[in-house]
Amino acid sequence: MIAGSIFLIIGLVLLLVGIIFVICWRHLARYSGVTTGVITDITWSGYQYNKQAEEATISRGDRKPHIQMNANTGHSSGYLGGNKTMYAPIFQYAVDGRTYSRASGLAYSKGLAQKKLGKTVPVYYNVNNPQRASLSNGKGYKMLGLGFSTGGILFCIIGFALNIADHMYLI
Repeated sequence: MIAGSIFLIIGLVLLLVGIIFVICWRHLARYSGVTTGVITDITWSGYQYNKQAEEATISRGDRKPHIQMNANTGHSSGYLGGNKTMYAPIFQYAVDGRTYSRASGLAYSKGLAQKKLGKTVPVYYNVNNPQRASLSNGKGYKMLGLGFSTGGILFCIIGFALNIADHMYLI
């Protein structure tokens, strides 16, 4: 009974993780446009950088937002914080003659992030809103989602089988 319950709990957790990865993949699947971009800087707060960039674009119209960044420290000006150990690359890309700047959702160590500066990268963007973009096309999330979900289903089946067998006194 205990073994079956353990398998069932592990299966449900794996299934939940798989569903989360599938949701992430579905979100990135909307980014069907592809262009080329360049890593121009790093920041320790990709979320804050993107938020400021979106607010600046809305308030200033078509002009490119001016957000001061420092590649040596990775700190964005005007944002509270301290020493951070993970840094998100900032990439610039153009769609229909308009230049956009966005921070990646993935973070790296400072040294690794600085090595990415100046690199050309594929950028996947939302064709309905080109300001929304990612350096990932989501295929990794899809594979992880399917793997975790499959593992979760198998563990649940084993857990149910062990619980049924225990109730039938076959163990």
